[in-house]
Amino acid sequence: MALTFDDALTAVIARLNAAGLNQARSPLGVRNESAPRIDRSFSVLLAGASVDHRGRDRYAATYRFRVELCHALKPTDGLEATDQACKDWIAAHKYIAAKGTTLTTAGAVSFGSTSYSYPGGGAFVVATFDLSVAADLPLAI
Repeated sequence: MALTFDDALTAVIARLNAAGLNQARSPLGVRNESAPRIDRSFSVLLAGASVDHRGRDRYAATYRFRVELCHALKPTDGLEATDQACKDWIAAHKYIAAKGTTLTTAGAVSFGSTSYSYPGGGAFVVATFDLSVAADLPLAI
């Protein structure tokens, strides 16, 4: 089964919504999201794409995304704030890799390593990881 870029992006967003996270609306990622929506938010940004020839009239596309997960760190929450960030990071990976979804039946998913940053003077923790979705490239025009 073939996946367009739009299909892959929509499927990744749907899986992160299913994990209980809120989509950031800013096209620049979670760091530019409005204050009421920033806690437990995510953004899926285009990181690249490539096409490989697989043989006669067959091509494979790999869509690379940069996924950001953002959590507010309130001093009164203590370590519970970072605990929630870790739980949501695990849930995001589990929901994206879940069997029987568009991503895992029509494509192959691979995860890159995760980096963490603490923007806003430590008011937030942002987990960023790369996600690749490889699938047959639809050739219908």
